[in-house]
Amino acid sequence: MLDVLAALGPHLRSIIVIGAHAIYLREPSTSVALAPFTRDSDLAIDPRELAQAPKLEEVMRRAGFTQDADGAQPQPGIWLRRVGDELDEVDLMVPAMFAGAGGRRSVRLPPHDGRAARRANGLEGVLVDNDLMPVRALAPEDGRTFHVRVAGPAAMLVSKLFKLHERVGSTDRLMDKDAHDVFRILTGTEPEDLHGRYRRLLADEVSRGVTIAALGYLSELFAARPDAVGSMMAGRAEAGVGEPETVARQVSILAEEVLEMLRDETGGR
Repeated sequence: MLDVLAALGPHLRSIIVIGAHAIYLREPSTSVALAPFTRDSDLAIDPRELAQAPKLEEVMRRAGFTQDADGAQPQPGIWLRRVGDELDEVDLMVPAMFAGAGGRRSVRLPPHDGRAARRANGLEGVLVDNDLMPVRALAPEDGRTFHVRVAGPAAMLVSKLFKLHERVGSTDRLMDKDAHDVFRILTGTEPEDLHGRYRRLLADEVSRGVTIAALGYLSELFAARPDAVGSMMAGRAEAGVGEPETVARQVSILAEEVLEMLRDETGGR
């Protein structure tokens, strides 16, 4: 992550940390059984703040990343770098609303290459709900610190819910960890903070549509009942290390509390 942030220096104003890193930066002490871990870095790009130079593809290659590491089929926005036996992955994503008229996954961000980043549904919220935060190295000998925007918990919930909803029905792509991240966010965020951030998302035309849609997914996948698909996935993620049934029940209750809290703002939906 720090290597990429260093390389993206001229573009840092447009970068927002999302995904697991954003969740762990905000909820480092959340008391859940599943330990936080990721080698992947997910970064959203706000095209409204993106500089024209240097080109994203040139920046990533200079940092040692490629889109065809180990002969992998190149995919828009996915950058890979081999470090010993490990393969680091950095995903550069653009909210679909601002991705231009590219392909199904590619984007239109001239003069940057259209495959340097990929379009992603449901990310619009991170452009509205984010905070400037310090991102530091875990190794004490690495003194680097970058102040960069980090997605807020409400925006990350919206993004996770879109991801889960898109993958339901494709069991080979379902990831229990994504559902558990919903549980981690709900348990690690104060209700008043989450409420205020959701109100901000609902009040902004950039994020209102995806936020309303995501609340529907929250109802369907989690709040409906403890044995709803999302609730069961969140619990299953703790199999062998925690209490799956308790997690499934708790995440369902917490999801319903969020929906009830926002009933007035969404017109009772």
